[in-house]
Amino acid sequence: MPPEPSSPAVPHIHFDSRAMSPAGAVEQWRESLSRSWEMEIDAQHVPAFEAEVSLWKLDPLIVGHSTFGPMQTRVRRDKNIRMDQLDHYRLILLREGEFHCDASGNHVSLAPGRFVLTDMALPETNASCCKSTILYVPRDLLEEALPRPMNLHGASPMNACAGLVANHLSSLIAGLPSLSPEEVPHMMKATVSLLAASVAMSPATLDAAQPAIDSVLLRRARQYVEQHLSEESLTVDRMCAHLRISRSTLYRLFADLGGVANYIKERRLARVHGILSGTRERQNIARLAEEHGFKSATHFSRAFREQFGYSPREATGAAQTAVRAEEVQGASGFGKWLEALEN
Repeated sequence: MPPEPSSPAVPHIHFDSRAMSPAGAVEQWRESLSRSWEMEIDAQHVPAFEAEVSLWKLDPLIVGHSTFGPMQTRVRRDKNIRMDQLDHYRLILLREGEFHCDASGNHVSLAPGRFVLTDMALPETNASCCKSTILYVPRDLLEEALPRPMNLHGASPMNACAGLVANHLSSLIAGLPSLSPEEVPHMMKATVSLLAASVAMSPATLDAAQPAIDSVLLRRARQYVEQHLSEESLTVDRMCAHLRISRSTLYRLFADLGGVANYIKERRLARVHGILSGTRERQNIARLAEEHGFKSATHFSRAFREQFGYSPREATGAAQTAVRAEEVQGASGFGKWLEALEN
């Protein structure tokens, strides 16, 4: 896997079979795995072979995502264990497709959104044709976060924390290119703490994982709000039922954002503002207010002015003025837009 340009904080490598012939890609991928795995693929499937892998070294973790097809089998034997001396746990989180694993007699078939942990110091066989997220964690790092010794070879937990791991890893990978060196240790600690809580829920592991859990829950809550902004039935009770958390937990998550109701109101106002400022055409303010959960146009207009300092009608007028100014200013106007984003 040749290295790619990456941020200084997080080294990155990438492999993409589409840049080579299928047969050549199979041989190169098999060779890259040869120390750790024996790879088998049916000869008739070689012309359709695809493999795309991106990995980031979040020292000392390795995290990434992969796409493989068609079905391939990998076997990790004692000779591979002796050869690479990897003393890590590996997490495979299934996004799409199939992943089946035999971890020393512990058989696991994943459903999308589920993950399995395997011990790289023990034999394993797996068959897969899938899109997945990958995480390698040094043994000492994970075991220090556990409340007691555990056999994690083939562990595939089904609990609240396990359900949050997928969200956390997606967010982690998305943010890696812009991660600063100072943030790396904190992200590493949050990842390990959340994983430990998922495989061994206890007061100690839950306390350690709480910041990561809160971050994932808040992100899911905000996504839910964005998806249902136009619905009058967007309520605290409905959000709690969707997220499977208590009212007190939801209130705590939004405390720094001015509370749940205030956050929903501000997001609704922001969306309407975007509609008004994004068109030259005159809008029906009362209809927009009703479509975004406001009980009356009067209540909406008052809230709009409190948040933005001008009326909904003035927002539309400002948009028209801005469009005309953009037509005159050209590139200089665009530069000012960028400056505004950076401030």
